[in-house]
Amino acid sequence: MKATGENSMTSGQGIEQLLHLISLPESIAAKNGGIFKGKVVSAKTGYRVFGCVVELIGTGRTYITSPTGYFKMTGVPEGIYLAKFSFPGFKDVTEAVVVLNDESLDVTLELDVIEE
Repeated sequence: MKATGENSMTSGQGIEQLLHLISLPESIAAKNGGIFKGKVVSAKTGYRVFGCVVELIGTGRTYITSPTGYFKMTGVPEGIYLAKFSFPGFKDVTEAVVVLNDESLDVTLELDVIEE
């Protein structure tokens, strides 16, 4: 009987250790995340668009492009997102993007001018 009790205790500790190991990579990955970056340019002129709103829909992450048209979001959790790009005078663009942990996704997006 005593041996059975010891085995049960060892099994319980092994399960706790296994659960810890299984959850460890997720907790590390959640801290690291990935990088979503790139530049936004005008399809008509090729000039970079300053002030374009870049949003990962549903995440609360929004970025405004710099004067050189660049944006960079770090620590983005791994996943598939809809990225929305919008700027007055240009057509909004929504693209599916895949962000992977510890990797950088670099995009160049061309916005079309709204023709009236």
